[in-house]
Amino acid sequence: MEPEMVCIDSCGRANGMGVIGQDGLLFKVTLGLIRKLLAPDCEILQEVGKLYPLEIVFGMNGRIWVKAKTIQQTLILANILEACEHMTADQRKQIFSRLAES
Repeated sequence: MEPEMVCIDSCGRANGMGVIGQDGLLFKVTLGLIRKLLAPDCEILQEVGKLYPLEIVFGMNGRIWVKAKTIQQTLILANILEACEHMTADQRKQIFSRLAES
């Protein structure tokens, strides 16, 4: 069964939010990466946000939904997020600076 991502408020109601994912890309990562990305001081999200305008949703089940302006940008963002889990801070800075130049 395919997962369905739904955005609801604390009372369990949609309140104008509703189903997520008609466009964009849904992929699975480790729970450790989800926790890292949800940290208030996460540098990865700050750098990703500087690259492209995006919409992103994190699920505590290890799923991420991301949508950028184009399909190419969406795929780049998904690949960056998956790869960042195993990179050092210096490696991330190099990748983000290369992408910012292009």
